[in-house]
Amino acid sequence: MMQTIRQWISRAIALCVIGPIAANIASGPVGSDGSSQHTLLTVDSMSAGIVALLVVSGLIVLMGVVGAKLGGRREGLLCMGFVLGWVAWTQGRMGQVYLLSPDAGTSVKLAIESLGLMLVVLFAGVLISRDSEKDPVSSFAPAHLRSWIRNKAMLGALGGGVVGAVAMAWLFGRTDLPGQSVGVGLFGGILAGVVGAMSAASLNGKAEHTGTPFAPIIFGVMLAGVLGPLVGIVAPGLGEIGELAIVGELPGYLALSPAAWVMGALIGVPVGHSWVEHSHARVEHKPAGAR
Repeated sequence: MMQTIRQWISRAIALCVIGPIAANIASGPVGSDGSSQHTLLTVDSMSAGIVALLVVSGLIVLMGVVGAKLGGRREGLLCMGFVLGWVAWTQGRMGQVYLLSPDAGTSVKLAIESLGLMLVVLFAGVLISRDSEKDPVSSFAPAHLRSWIRNKAMLGALGGGVVGAVAMAWLFGRTDLPGQSVGVGLFGGILAGVVGAMSAASLNGKAEHTGTPFAPIIFGVMLAGVLGPLVGIVAPGLGEIGELAIVGELPGYLALSPAAWVMGALIGVPVGHSWVEHSHARVEHKPAGAR
């Protein structure tokens, strides 16, 4: 009972206190035209954008630590996702971001922003993973991360995370409205969790499979957020991005903001992952002869 109360307290702090503060800070700088159509780094003053990114990053890490203290590591990851959800919900439309500056610099800034948020999640994950043996599935312990780099099943999980997230964005990212960006990011994370966990289980084989950790799949989704803007330089190409944004046909992988990608990774991946792992566990514990 107390554990449940502590979890809801951490969620209330993330949704009602830290999230709004982070969103307000992220909205502080202005775009090149003085408007609110920007992300953390696609702003008129790069120094102001960097300061906002650093402050928001500090709030994300703080919420991760608080959430982990109150409700466990999984709660910490969820609460970090809630904070980023606030940021993604209140940021500008990606189509307007590209229209204001339809050049390679904008795409590179968005990729760097996604990479920066990825490193923040890595730092926070390591920070709250000191006691990794209690829940190795959600661990970001450095020793585990190093071993996963050399494990084909974990690389398969990472690749599955990229594929699942990009597929969802491509199929359902029809507009650049912040609300849809958040929704597609969330469902992209869920699909990535399903595809990543299934990929790892398939590469491990039923006999050897003991569960897939979150981290490789989460990194796969965040990596999609880094690669998406860079791919946009070539396809559809800088010359067409502005035109597509005007008519509301921006490709889904460009319609999601960096915060939406990372939010989807933190909140959505554990959901999709649990569906696959719980299904696998039920099959393993099915009584002999049962149909």
